[in-house]
Amino acid sequence: MSSANGSINSDIATKTDPSKLRVPWYFKLRGNKGLLLAMMSSAQLLDIINIASVTITLPDLLKDVGYESNQLQWVVSAYALAYSGFLVIGGRFGDLFGHRRIFLSGVIFFSIWSLVNGFARNPIFMSVSRALQGMGAGFTIPSALAILTTTHHGEERTKAIAFFGGSGAIGGIVGVLLGGIFGDTIGWQWIFFLTSILGFIIAFLAFLVIPHLTHIPPEDKRIDIAGAASFVSGIVLLIYYLSESPSLGWASGKTLGPLVASIILLIAFVVIEFKIAYPIMPPRIWRSRRFTASTITAIVIMATAQIINYYASLAFQNVMGYSPLQTALAFLVQGIGAVLVVASITRLVKFVRTKVLILVGWVLVCISGIIFSFMEKDTSYWAIPFPALIVNVLGMAPVWVCSQLNAVADAADEDQGVVGSIYNAALQFGGPIGIAVATVVVDQFVDLETTKDPAELMRGYKTAFYTMSVFSGVGFLVVLLLAANQDPIHPQQDHESEAADQEHAQKNITSATEGKGEELTTVDQHIDFIGESASPSINASTINLEKGNVNSM
Repeated sequence: MSSANGSINSDIATKTDPSKLRVPWYFKLRGNKGLLLAMMSSAQLLDIINIASVTITLPDLLKDVGYESNQLQWVVSAYALAYSGFLVIGGRFGDLFGHRRIFLSGVIFFSIWSLVNGFARNPIFMSVSRALQGMGAGFTIPSALAILTTTHHGEERTKAIAFFGGSGAIGGIVGVLLGGIFGDTIGWQWIFFLTSILGFIIAFLAFLVIPHLTHIPPEDKRIDIAGAASFVSGIVLLIYYLSESPSLGWASGKTLGPLVASIILLIAFVVIEFKIAYPIMPPRIWRSRRFTASTITAIVIMATAQIINYYASLAFQNVMGYSPLQTALAFLVQGIGAVLVVASITRLVKFVRTKVLILVGWVLVCISGIIFSFMEKDTSYWAIPFPALIVNVLGMAPVWVCSQLNAVADAADEDQGVVGSIYNAALQFGGPIGIAVATVVVDQFVDLETTKDPAELMRGYKTAFYTMSVFSGVGFLVVLLLAANQDPIHPQQDHESEAADQEHAQKNITSATEGKGEELTTVDQHIDFIGESASPSINASTINLEKGNVNSM
């Protein structure tokens, strides 16, 4: 009998000790911060690769898919419009229904349509499938960022966001390289096949790694359909106007109509958000000075990035005579530099205010545009473009990383998805603005459609580089006047807070298991974050939620 009692007591002790609970092997991966960061950053990397690589292969798409020359921009535009429009919806859906669920759905949807794009041989079919692929990315990226910000705190969050942002910069370079390599070898369609394969792999691994609960979703899950519809329609029409006006005309009936409609829809969106009880973009998020300044900065930084990438690429190919692959290799220094500078920024923010780092960054971006303006037909790559690209990445990286850190710093966990989506939407909005303004300026000096002389083309490109420097000056003023003077991040305090949360969480697990041996199976099924790999952000409040599920059974 004592033997039986000993067995029973041993069994109860095993069940009531969280460290001895039997869980599937893959539960050990749940909440592992290294794997979690790798998966979320890989999704960001994949999205940027898919944009940059396609841009390089446009001439091949023109021939193989059957696009007319004036329709070819829709390979890029269809994706960008859908991605921009669905960012806020994807972010808010993550807040309401769980970032894990929305992230996995978005990655799978993205991967399916990436595969379809590889087989496309009709321009209309490809444009539609590219838009659907962009929709998948719009649901994926905000939840990826929100998963990181709700599972990382203090210094860990700084490193995670820096790595996440840096993966985007690396993706741009890798995408250009892959586009050049595939375009010259096995064919452009392998860009889509590769991203599809990698997407499905990321979805499978993320299914194992992402905790089920990264934040407690709100009880009110009603969807702001009117707000979502007006926002998506308004943003898509506005970006269409900015993208198409340089070629169709700023006062053309084909572009003015969408512009007027977009203004009406966006005004209606703002009115709806203040009136409705469950807004898709809660007005409270704009009370944060850091978020507002970072969102405006995101528009300006992407405008400068697009100008430098677009017109430097044109200068390399049309003036210096580089092939697409040589052009990709010329930008390689930016990708390598981004990795090194981002790693340094995560250390600097401990000692230097983000506002100071951003201001210094804007000065360097401005200088890089001036250096680029000295390019000529016979200029050596090592004499002008190489140092200009180094100075550019030294400036871009701190602006990019610190702005993203500040954008999410004041948001509550339940708003991380929508805050991240608005920040990313601002980035998407900035690109067309930069190209549109630069195109207007360049057109005042040279007709890029008819001019073939490299010296004349370079004269026009120089004005684009000057325009980029002006944009950086605007960014400098925005940060100087609007950005907060103090940083909210205090790694030591956050670390102590996390330790307290974990201790509290452990006590709650223990109390939940006492006297409930027969119910521990349910706890085992629901709580997938027990163990050394568990995310510290999944704290006592989350465990109380799971405890409530047990008590109600």
